[in-house]
Amino acid sequence: MEKSIKDIYREFVAHMVHDLKSPTIAIGGYAHRLRSGRIGELNEEQKHALDVIIENSKRLEHDLHMILEYFQTDKDLKRLQPPERIEVRMLLEEQVESYRIEAQEKEISLELDVPAEPIVMEGYPHHLSKAVLNLIDNALKYTPRKGSVTVSASSSGDLVSIDVQDTGRGFRQQDLDMMFQKFEDVMDIHDREIRGFGLGLSNVKRYVDMHHGEIRVQSREGEGSTFTLILPVHMKDRE
Repeated sequence: MEKSIKDIYREFVAHMVHDLKSPTIAIGGYAHRLRSGRIGELNEEQKHALDVIIENSKRLEHDLHMILEYFQTDKDLKRLQPPERIEVRMLLEEQVESYRIEAQEKEISLELDVPAEPIVMEGYPHHLSKAVLNLIDNALKYTPRKGSVTVSASSSGDLVSIDVQDTGRGFRQQDLDMMFQKFEDVMDIHDREIRGFGLGLSNVKRYVDMHHGEIRVQSREGEGSTFTLILPVHMKDRE
């Protein structure tokens, strides 16, 4: 079977992104070494210049990772196994703990709010974990020091809700409209922060689609955001 133009395009982008990751990581790594002063003393102007290099290499590395993750999901969709039993509290605890140190370093309160009674659903633990990780990562990235990020879950009838709420910068409606565009359109966004956030949301949406669920957002500029995943308890109910 001949490959479609879309498949060829995606393969090209995936290979290009993969090739860009190594030099991007190297740039950031050497900049860190220089910034540490181990290679030689620096003046304030040089320190500032290296801080800019480090921050921008981090952003580029994040965007490249999100793009690769998106294309990896294409492959995953073609070989999905039967859904598994997921204990929501256990899954969320693992994801929250994986960001505990980063939150402490940024002086951000990272809390988990899940009821004592078990919440159980069917799904793909690996992909649902990635969806939650993306949301926590974004929340920490856009929440200032002394702010808070709360991950919570609840169930009602045949639905499970997972919320990631932050006290960060919030977004304008036009920013949200851009971030929820198709992946290819998100790539064209000129605002680097919005593009980076949108790339992560493209992946989250695909993971949620795997579960026949939906993603909702409430956000006001300057007041923070709440991203909510609405997922069926039994996936067959939504097939």
